[in-house]
Amino acid sequence: MRLEVRRRRFLAWAASALGGAAFALWAGADAVWAGDQDEGKLPKGFREPTLTLNELRIERVDYPDADFRAAVTIENPNRELKLTDLSYRLTLNDVECGRGRRPEKLTLPKKGALDVTFPVTGDLSTVPRLGLSALLGASLDEGVRLRYVIDVEFDVSVLWLFKRRIRAKLKGDLPLRELVVKMASARRGRRSAG
Repeated sequence: MRLEVRRRRFLAWAASALGGAAFALWAGADAVWAGDQDEGKLPKGFREPTLTLNELRIERVDYPDADFRAAVTIENPNRELKLTDLSYRLTLNDVECGRGRRPEKLTLPKKGALDVTFPVTGDLSTVPRLGLSALLGASLDEGVRLRYVIDVEFDVSVLWLFKRRIRAKLKGDLPLRELVVKMASARRGRRSAG
């Protein structure tokens, strides 16, 4: 008789354990499905942060390389957000000439702005009509301008529930004169040092 009681208790325990395991698997699958469904969304009422290019500056030119620095403001109309996996690339005259990353996690303040700089070294030899002979022969009074695009991408996280990939294009023109002046001053610096 005691054996029968033990057997019934064991079967009752096994049934509840199997039921619990089945529920856990179902709930886990549902959570994964819901997580995939929420990927890329922000909670109701949230708006995407906006990016404004304050300045694209040429820091140094040592042909074919040129160091650029973009000063960007990211405005957040929401509560505090976490920004991760920030990457950017610089395109001059429709040709990608450099890229960079900011690996650290940044915090966008609640209903505030964050100033960020993007340093990038570009290869000028890849840009059409920007060969060394063209740069050296350029007249500074021509008003020739380079078209640039800075593509920026980053992830925004709200709490631990929502994540969205933000993409922005920052466009403008850069005077060729600025590039030639930086290149000439770099050449003068090398001559005086040598």
